[in-house]
Amino acid sequence: MLKLITILESLKAEPRRLTDEENLYLDQLGDELRRAENDAARWRILEREGLCRLEGFDFSEDVLARLTAVRRAAMN
Repeated sequence: MLKLITILESLKAEPRRLTDEENLYLDQLGDELRRAENDAARWRILEREGLCRLEGFDFSEDVLARLTAVRRAAMN
């Protein structure tokens, strides 16, 4: 079963192109995140996907800032 964290860790260990299955999964996950009603709901989705920490993935500054904002909003 695919999870966001599994894909991220796999790509970090060995950069490669996404498989068709991974690409479809990430498209569906993106749709689910866009449909979420608020940042708290988005963070719960990311936690379900195993993304409980933000460190260690070399996210770009803008992605890291957005994920941090979503996490903070979910904690309030």
